[in-house]
Amino acid sequence: MKQSLPSIIIATAVIMIGVWLILGVPQNPLPPGPVACTMEAKLCPDGSAVGRTGPNCEFAECPNTSGNGGGGGGIVPYQSGIRGLVILGPTCPVMRDPPDPGCDDRPYQTSIIVSRANTPTQVFARAESNALGRFEISLPPGDYLVDAAGGEVLPYCSQTPATVGASGYTEITVSCDTGIR
Repeated sequence: MKQSLPSIIIATAVIMIGVWLILGVPQNPLPPGPVACTMEAKLCPDGSAVGRTGPNCEFAECPNTSGNGGGGGGIVPYQSGIRGLVILGPTCPVMRDPPDPGCDDRPYQTSIIVSRANTPTQVFARAESNALGRFEISLPPGDYLVDAAGGEVLPYCSQTPATVGASGYTEITVSCDTGIR
């Protein structure tokens, strides 16, 4: 019994410390303060994006697009923009009279870069012309510059200005020079 008494005292002390830790130590929750959410974004069906908000960092609600034509209150897709044709020419070294139909300018499939006229170095939108040289980009109303990507030297594509109205598409032709003379 002498040897078991210290064991009982140690066991009792361990149990008392355990009970004190579980029940006796007050829980200190973190004090309320500002919440920092990640900078993720969720893409909405109308093409807009929403970020995280609130104390639990849930995504904000997407704009309601039902019943307003799908425009999201001015958010893409716009009911206006630019439609165009990219052409490549000349395609023959010598112009003939009458013109040779085999030497007509040809459609050019390439990348299209659109910038606002007041910030020409900032890309606003990108698109691709198809095998027929055609492209279409939905844009809000405003003044734009349209560039077609040529090669390092040739073909050289001219920058084409375009003004987009509140509705409808502005038709343009972007000319690319082959350098053939």
